[in-house]
Amino acid sequence: MANNLEVGMRCIKYMLLCVTAIFVLTSALIISVGTTIYAIYHDVSYFLDDQLFSPATFIIVIGVIMLFVSLFGCIGALKESTCLVNIFAVILSVVLVLEVAAAITAYAMRAQVSEMLDNNLRSTMPYYYEKPEIEAAFDFAQSRLNCCGVDSYLDWGEVEAPSGITGISVANITVPNSCCAQSRYTEIEGLEIAECTKLYANGCLPRVIYLVYQSAGLLGAGAMTIVFIQIIGIVFSFSLASSIRKAKTERERRRWEIQERMINAYTSLNPDNEKAAPVVYVPFHGQTTA
Repeated sequence: MANNLEVGMRCIKYMLLCVTAIFVLTSALIISVGTTIYAIYHDVSYFLDDQLFSPATFIIVIGVIMLFVSLFGCIGALKESTCLVNIFAVILSVVLVLEVAAAITAYAMRAQVSEMLDNNLRSTMPYYYEKPEIEAAFDFAQSRLNCCGVDSYLDWGEVEAPSGITGISVANITVPNSCCAQSRYTEIEGLEIAECTKLYANGCLPRVIYLVYQSAGLLGAGAMTIVFIQIIGIVFSFSLASSIRKAKTERERRRWEIQERMINAYTSLNPDNEKAAPVVYVPFHGQTTA
């Protein structure tokens, strides 16, 4: 019985060590996913509300917490500490709840993205030539996402370009150079001049929405990928803690039995050294009858 208990505890211990090692790898993966999504959001941050950054930041914090929590599992399993293993399981359960909350939040925000991006793109577009940060945001979105305007390049017809601004002139509409999809270079008097021959046909709104949708989906998937592993880790942790308690109780019982056997063996081999039981005289007061 004791041997079976020891073997079972060792199996759970080594499996818990394997699970914590996987936690370290998945934590690094989660941190990298969170930082990547945060960087993607940062590039188009002028069109996004601050609340969209919360899931990315949240998932990074969860990844960092997971790295430190893994230490409790490793140390607790190696030292067979019931306290550390229980702390590992409890923190792991809390992190599990936080991950599910982050995944639900990321998916819930997807329903608000379309309207929010539509409003932000249309409200900031008239200030393209006035604010450098808006100009940089639109140029990045148009050049990287291969788009032009909100719905199409015709949206730039509502934006009056100041005098002296060089851009692409199409049907009395001045379009930013970042909308150019294809250029033709001609040499005039020794100077190479680029001439745009093709504009991006699609607007930026569906492209940015798709980018945010994919990022939110990636965040949700990244949060849910380790949920199954965490559940296994929680089960193993509580099982290991229970096995450690049973093993320690069994060891104490066996140690007590060995001590009793040694004492009994010693007294049986040395009867002369045994102390004689003291004789106790109880005084009697009364009469006796013959």
